Amino acid sequence: MKSILGITVGMVLIGIVGSFYLQNNLDEKPEMIFFTLQGDNIVNSFPNENNWVAGEKMTYVSTVRNGLLVLATSSASDTVFAFNGETGDSIDTFQVGNTPKGIKIRPDGNYAFVANEGSDSISVINLILGKIHVEIPVGKTPHNIIFNPSSELAFITLQGEDKIAIIDAKKFELISTFTVEGIPHNLDMSPDGKFLYVTRIATNDVAVINLENQQIIAEIPVSAGHHGIDVSPDGNRVYVSGIAGDVVTVIDASSFTVIDQIKVGNGPHGLRTSHDGAILYVAVTQTNEIVEVDTDSLKIKGRLSLGNIPFWIAVPQNP
Repeated sequence: MKSILGITVGMVLIGIVGSFYLQNNLDEKPEMIFFTLQGDNIVNSFPNENNWVAGEKMTYVSTVRNGLLVLATSSASDTVFAFNGETGDSIDTFQVGNTPKGIKIRPDGNYAFVANEGSDSISVINLILGKIHVEIPVGKTPHNIIFNPSSELAFITLQGEDKIAIIDAKKFELISTFTVEGIPHNLDMSPDGKFLYVTRIATNDVAVINLENQQIIAEIPVSAGHHGIDVSPDGNRVYVSGIAGDVVTVIDASSFTVIDQIKVGNGPHGLRTSHDGAILYVAVTQTNEIVEVDTDSLKIKGRLSLGNIPFWIAVPQNP
């Protein structure tokens, strides 16, 4: 049992308070970012450095809109670690499938979806009861997840099949799959839910998919991957990293063309824009930095040295 907000509860708090406090209590305060540090086996945060001790090979991290709950995957220990982003407390751990990678909290805050690459499945964690709700077979080597704006659907990249799987996020059932060749890796969606942006390892590009007919309408070259991707909160830009290079590619979402490439250092991977889209945070794995980019000028405004091998980033209000 943990004490959060002065109330001694377990994970039940997440369900009771989730719909009200987590999503609606967005007090003005310095923006918090959360990130995994693979070289230190921890999850950290900034500006409050929590340095949560976690498991081996901390990979992906997700949060809710005000940052109260933080979840992160340990791919080596098949574990999801849960933390309170406000108090710094460790809340719980969950044993999931083999080699968990991507994790995403459903926007209502009540469930988290975990992509188990080694089990070919999605583990669904019930955050109300604090236990695994169901494990959904989806296909070969699922890597990451994104929800559509209504939270009714979850889209999952299947690296081992060159497909995207679609899950009913309320019934927890696989609906269908469609083909996206080129080893689909990470993904994001336009705020209106019309377009899915998928990074592809084999072709080093971003496939833009019209979700009305599930057809690729653009293929945009980027740097060498693996890749991270983030659509800005206003939907006007798409930012793409490439861990085998040293740049972040900036894409105009109206024309699906490259605006610029920003040199940030060797090995950029996780990236997220701030809630207002003014700052882009980039985890640069080989320089051990979180790089801050001014999205107006597309110039670097700061570098944060907060641990070894920063890998993935989550930002409240742009989780």
